[in-house]
Amino acid sequence: MDEELARIGAVRQQKTAELDVQDASCMDRFAVTDCQNKVTIRRRQMLADLKRQEDEIKDAQRQQRAQQQLQRSADKAAENAQHATESEALQSSETERDRQKAQDEKVLSHQQHAKPVEPKASGPKIAAGLDADTRAKNRAAYQEKQEAAQKRREDRAQRLIDHVNGGPPLPAAP
Repeated sequence: MDEELARIGAVRQQKTAELDVQDASCMDRFAVTDCQNKVTIRRRQMLADLKRQEDEIKDAQRQQRAQQQLQRSADKAAENAQHATESEALQSSETERDRQKAQDEKVLSHQQHAKPVEPKASGPKIAAGLDADTRAKNRAAYQEKQEAAQKRREDRAQRLIDHVNGGPPLPAAP
């Protein structure tokens, strides 16, 4: 197809040169305009025919590239489907092994914890967590943080109010 396009280009150059010579020879005649009009008509017909041939070749090239692209897409889709199937099979086998392993671990865990539990002596219950002094310190620190955050919010609001009302006026347009 590229050879055909090159051939059409060469024919175009040759015919254009011939028509240029005929156009120049028209200048020697008495009816210059009529002769030039006839040469122009032949030039348009020749160029239209060559353009049509080029368009047909380029259209065939586009169709060929489109077919190749469709084939590549189909090949890639088939390859992706195959990879998905392989990965799904591998994942399902790994999932089954993981389930079995988790089940075995549960059984071992239950067997280890299944020892008989001796009742504990009932006595005073100890509060879980922090002691009272630590809790009081934590509360105080939390309250300080809350107060500091509130102060920052108030300062920011005041700065915004001052900024809106505060700048010097813009100069008047000339």
